[in-house]
Amino acid sequence: MLRFLKDLSITAKLNVLVTVAGGVALGLSTLAFVSHDYQMMRDSKITQLAVLADVLADNCTAALVFDDPAAAATLLASLEVKPTIEYACLFDAQGRVFAKHLNGAPLDFVPPPPGESGHVLTEDGCLDVTKRIVQDNETIGAIYVRDSMHDMDDQLIHYARIVLFVMIASLAGSFLLSSRLQRLIAGPILHLATTARRISAAADYSIRVEKEANDELGMLYDDFNRMLDRIQQTESELQDARDELELRVQQRTEELSEANRSLTREITEHKKTALELQMAKDTAERASLVKSEFLANMSHEIRTPITAMLGFGELLSDGNVAEPARQEYVSTILRNGEHLLGIINDILDLSKIEAGRMTTESIPTSPLSIVHEVISLMNPRAVEKRLTMDLEFRGLVPQTIHTDATRLRQILINLVGNAVKFTHAGGVRLVVEMADPPECPDPHMAFSVVDTGVGIKPDQVGRIFRPFAQADTSTTREFGGTGLGLVISRRFARMLGGDITVKSIHGKGTTFRVTVATGSLLGVPLVDAEKEPVTPFETPNAVASTPQLQFSGRILVAEDGPDNQRLLTFLLRRTGAEIALAENGQVAVEKYTEARNAGKSFDVILMDMQMPVMDGYAAAKQLREMGCRKPIIALTAHAMQGDRERCCNAGCDDYTPKPINRAELLGLIAKYAPEKCIRVPGASRAGGQRAAPQSASTPSDSSGS
Repeated sequence: MLRFLKDLSITAKLNVLVTVAGGVALGLSTLAFVSHDYQMMRDSKITQLAVLADVLADNCTAALVFDDPAAAATLLASLEVKPTIEYACLFDAQGRVFAKHLNGAPLDFVPPPPGESGHVLTEDGCLDVTKRIVQDNETIGAIYVRDSMHDMDDQLIHYARIVLFVMIASLAGSFLLSSRLQRLIAGPILHLATTARRISAAADYSIRVEKEANDELGMLYDDFNRMLDRIQQTESELQDARDELELRVQQRTEELSEANRSLTREITEHKKTALELQMAKDTAERASLVKSEFLANMSHEIRTPITAMLGFGELLSDGNVAEPARQEYVSTILRNGEHLLGIINDILDLSKIEAGRMTTESIPTSPLSIVHEVISLMNPRAVEKRLTMDLEFRGLVPQTIHTDATRLRQILINLVGNAVKFTHAGGVRLVVEMADPPECPDPHMAFSVVDTGVGIKPDQVGRIFRPFAQADTSTTREFGGTGLGLVISRRFARMLGGDITVKSIHGKGTTFRVTVATGSLLGVPLVDAEKEPVTPFETPNAVASTPQLQFSGRILVAEDGPDNQRLLTFLLRRTGAEIALAENGQVAVEKYTEARNAGKSFDVILMDMQMPVMDGYAAAKQLREMGCRKPIIALTAHAMQGDRERCCNAGCDDYTPKPINRAELLGLIAKYAPEKCIRVPGASRAGGQRAAPQSASTPSDSSGS
């Protein structure tokens, strides 16, 4: 519409403008009038019908009281004078039809049950009015009347015809009037346009237009003439400037060319930035989708062992469980607990790596001991799946290397565990060799895990080393896993100076190759591993077994968890210790104060750091401020780097993370209260060394191999 108007003359535009403006104004006012009138008619009809219902209710009271349906029917028959009333009926006190009147409604029309007094506009265009009949504050019946609203529709159509006629007449009048009046505006403008064309065609700036009036168009004429004066005056000046301008054109052209090149570079940079932003947006969206899938997988992985632990725990609560079954249930609970701890350790490891807080050590390590230990740990799983498990050495290997034994063991357990998990037939082979000559400045050792499993599709190889991702979602559903094992293993391998690469043929098998820096091998014996007997290699920081302790002192245990209270009480009372429990930090401070005042001070305080009312940090600080010099050992589920320092800064002497390791806890008690401890000679281990962040029994997977 607007594009069409652009090509019309000013005369036509003025005609259209006046006609459309008048038509819109008239249409809106007429629409408002009709809407208001229609609303008034409807409200009036509702009022009239309500009054009629009131009259009928009053007149039908006697008929209801004297049980005279004939009189009521005669009274309702008087409604024939109102042809719009389709139906009327009188209900008795029990809601039954006492009398009725049909006038247009279907013979099988069923009135709605009597309700409260009021009116309802139905979907089929009718008005229903109900009036309850009350006598002596008791409802004795109700009158129901249905009135058709079609007469209002007829009235609305009548109004529409009148409005249409008025609109047509008004538009015609507006068009005729604007056709005459537009000449007052269009005429002078056309005269000015004609004069401008003459001046442009002849290039004669001496022509002037004659002013006919002192209105805005007259002012436009004056400005037009003054413009011609200035143009004529500057014509000669322009001629003089042309020569100078021609001299500057070349210089300006060069400047514009340079500016254009600069602008082109800026546009290119802008497009590059926009492309980078779009790529970042796409990456973020993909990362969000991958993390959503990871959370779903993680929920499954965490809930699965918890389900087994809770289920077998319930079975153990049955006193009729036989001893073999009880041992099996306990073994299942422990196995799933270790699996759950492994999942949590995976998440913590990745968090530490991402935050740059993961550290490694470089100490003398026996690679032969590590690979034999990995094969020994993984072989039962291979046997269970009827797979072969082979260890192959290619060439001479160093007797010791400088690396982090825990991280190297964790990498190999992850890779071999994945190989066993994703292999249905055939076997798994761990190949050990030197990746570089031993005499080179920076030698590396290689460990290849070869399997005959399901393999990885070529387009999915790049996904398996991404955090929270697996080869595809079906891998998670079929084999389980968090999708973190390969990510963590590669990060560890790179921290150890090497890397992990993968080669795979879908449906035939996969080879993961791990390289780690060995440190200088000058003076290190090279051995033939096929002939060399393997002896356990103890690293300098290996933890010795903890003997059974007898403790003759008093221990205050501040722990809010009832189950942890029972566990700690059971473990510590076996040593002979006297135990006092506090369910929060405030109670711990109060019990310490009472014991000190009574001359029976505690010898050791075990403090949970996350408790209600007063947490362990505040409690430890308050105890130190009170002059307490007894050892305080922190118990906390926080196992990230920096948590130990935070506990010690609050006043604790040492720290042990949850889940509680019996040997570690007893060792700390013996360390800080040796005068109260008696070591029982010849006792067996009180507990094992705390597992590495990735336990041997719970290899974490990231993809099919």
